Amino acid sequence: MKRTPEEKQQLRKQKQEERMRRHVVTCPHCGKDVLDHMTECPFCKGELTPVGYKPVDERLIKKIRLICFLVGAAVFIGVVVYVLLKG
Repeated sequence: MKRTPEEKQQLRKQKQEERMRRHVVTCPHCGKDVLDHMTECPFCKGELTPVGYKPVDERLIKKIRLICFLVGAAVFIGVVVYVLLKG
């Protein structure tokens, strides 16, 4: 069954709306729909608690940066040693 371009566009639009609805919550202060990651309602300026998002742990970021630096330094040293030994 072939779909017409209009049908394909309509299906894409429906899928996009479904994905968007998963991220919409109701503001407990004014009752309007807002996105789940917001910390303040854009309509009533009431405070919201973000759902499904956790703040990034700073210690984890530092560990990742250190590991990336060490791996990068090891690769750099390996390349330099290879070039010096080959040449």
